[in-house]
Amino acid sequence: MAKIKIAFLGCGYMGQNAHLSNYVQLDSCEVAGLCDAKKKQAELVAARYGIPRVYGSEKELLSDPEVQGVVAAQWFDFHTDTAPKVLEAGKHLLTEKPLCVYPQNGAKLVEIAAKTGKIHMVANHKRSDPASEYAVDQIRAWKQSGEVGKFKYLRVTMPPGDWVAGANKVISTDEKAGENVHEARPAGVSDEFHQAMNSFVNYYIHQINLMRFFLDEDFRLSYTEKSGVLLGVESVSGIPGILEMSPYSTNQEWHEAALACFEKGFVKVELPAPLAAQQAGRVTVYRNTPAGEYYTTPVLPYISAMRNQAANFIRAINGEKRAPCTSADAVKDLQIAWDYIKAMEPFPKLG
Repeated sequence: MAKIKIAFLGCGYMGQNAHLSNYVQLDSCEVAGLCDAKKKQAELVAARYGIPRVYGSEKELLSDPEVQGVVAAQWFDFHTDTAPKVLEAGKHLLTEKPLCVYPQNGAKLVEIAAKTGKIHMVANHKRSDPASEYAVDQIRAWKQSGEVGKFKYLRVTMPPGDWVAGANKVISTDEKAGENVHEARPAGVSDEFHQAMNSFVNYYIHQINLMRFFLDEDFRLSYTEKSGVLLGVESVSGIPGILEMSPYSTNQEWHEAALACFEKGFVKVELPAPLAAQQAGRVTVYRNTPAGEYYTTPVLPYISAMRNQAANFIRAINGEKRAPCTSADAVKDLQIAWDYIKAMEPFPKLG
């Protein structure tokens, strides 16, 4: 099978560390070129990774008939401007999380992807962690077999920590950043609401998305409390879930975890820091059976969520599997975020 040709739109910190350094390692694709408003930086990055072409403009990149997919490594409130251009140019697209800031705008991006017939994958990389993939396969098997009873509860815990985890330094220059078109606010959105929405989708949208992945069905907001520690949901089949947001703090360790509870068993996932190099999460499976109680901890491959996410994007373009998270999936997360921030008004005076 011929290699999929990918181009990069943006090669800053996340572009290099989270994405480019992983795509260049894949045998299934070729990074054909990159474009960045910081042209000298783009040239240095291209030289470092042996990338043959630096495009002079976004238009030049999108006009390249050989490019099949674009990784747009940009800040999320630029997506409403960038994504339509890429999709309408006939390219498959991966953007960072979240899809954008507001569900109203995200719905328009979903429509464009559907109209063009191109994949718009959103980089909720935690779905591509081998631990998460293993856990969801186990959860689905238990739901189908009923061997450990009903799925009763889901808990996701997300304290802060060192998300960089010793990642490599990136190439950076002091060139002026390009002019970008920011996402328009829906009518009536205040500065305070906009700030709160931006903050929430930047930090916690990963966990909202992970809850949907583990539940394997949609859910609604069911509970909020004013300190901002707990967010409750209820799935369409009635499974309750809780997101614990920064219930304690760490300076270095990363303690993100998910616990899916059944009547006679559970699946627990502990995830590494986002930029931890080629480190998968850890899975613990517990079963309470008539013959005894058992724990299983599978040995997972040495591959990070970011590397596997890159491979999953290429597999999706090749038609080998569905993209782990499309824009149609990701817009649902924004609706939960919108409902949550709405429920938190008027915002408490903390600190």
